[in-house]
Amino acid sequence: MGNTVDRGMGFGMNYAHHQCVAGIEIMLPDGDIVRTGQWGISSSPNAFLSKFTFGPSLEGLFFQSNLGIVTKMSLWLTPQPQAYMCCSFSMPLFTDLEVMVDVFGEMKRNGTVQSCVWFTSLIETLCIMGRREDYWAGEGPVPDWRLEELRLETGFGHWYARWGLYGPKRIVEAQFEEIKSVLSRRAPRGTISGNLYSNQEEDGRLEATTVPDQDGQMFVGIPSLWSLPLINWPISKNKKDGKAAHGDYAPVIPSSGKLLMEWMEVSKPICEANGVELMADFFMHERHVVLMNMFTWDQTDPAQKAKIERLYYGLYGEAKKRGYGMYRGHVNHMGKFLILVRDSKQLTRTDLIANLNDFNNHAYNRFVEKIKVSPLADISGGQR
Repeated sequence: MGNTVDRGMGFGMNYAHHQCVAGIEIMLPDGDIVRTGQWGISSSPNAFLSKFTFGPSLEGLFFQSNLGIVTKMSLWLTPQPQAYMCCSFSMPLFTDLEVMVDVFGEMKRNGTVQSCVWFTSLIETLCIMGRREDYWAGEGPVPDWRLEELRLETGFGHWYARWGLYGPKRIVEAQFEEIKSVLSRRAPRGTISGNLYSNQEEDGRLEATTVPDQDGQMFVGIPSLWSLPLINWPISKNKKDGKAAHGDYAPVIPSSGKLLMEWMEVSKPICEANGVELMADFFMHERHVVLMNMFTWDQTDPAQKAKIERLYYGLYGEAKKRGYGMYRGHVNHMGKFLILVRDSKQLTRTDLIANLNDFNNHAYNRFVEKIKVSPLADISGGQR
């Protein structure tokens, strides 16, 4: 539920969790309890079946918000399918991202691929497998020439797209054949794989736990911490008191190969100038992507902390130039709460995300900040 109200994402068919909500229960600051949608009608048989009711929809007021506390939620689940196929597609070059985005974006929009398509990079794969010192003995981030050596040594692609196909076995197989056909024409340099798992009974249902971890886990609804080791990337194994940390800058970008490639080319030197590699992954929706510029550092190293702060500001500046809003972020970079504490009228880092809503002299911010459901309500820009 916490992931959903923060507009978090997952994998599979219903990966955009906040778009699968059919009614929420909220406690307001004055203690009143409200239920939204058809759930606002006592004993309604449609309480969890319809996403809307007559009148204004209130759910959005409580996503990424402190206007109330969400205490209950109805969330649509994905029906258990007969078959599931774990699919991946990789391409070898940094610049191959452009064609990958355009081809998969088109397949998302025309319904050929209906689930989440998750794009990851070579450096992110290496981060999960080891630490920087395992691959590079020099100073600073791993250079491009060494990354290319590692790509050839491992046989990995520079970019990966991963997604799942779900449904009746014959339909899943037909979908995969169509995807293979499209990719062979539009991106012939790439490599595709698909591993099929199914219940052999005509009306049977596949048990998620029967899918091997390397092909299943979060793609079949099983929580996983498999990517957690990446936070240790910058920590030397000889440094016993190092403390790993990670963060990201998460812009929302149109699903355009040209624009995604432009962002990578702009953000890469900013990352490298501040001591980290371009560690990027993103989740493809029908018409936009949510991109994560990931970065990891040693919290015990003041110099690294200062570089990460400069990195964040650098990415923010480039995103603002292009009109790219934020998916979500750290409380230190949103709202005006800390400005009030500091009794300062100057723009500080805590204004960064809200400040992007600049239409009509920040009319959106004025509207949100003036909403009060009780005289006791404290409308600050941060999250609680």
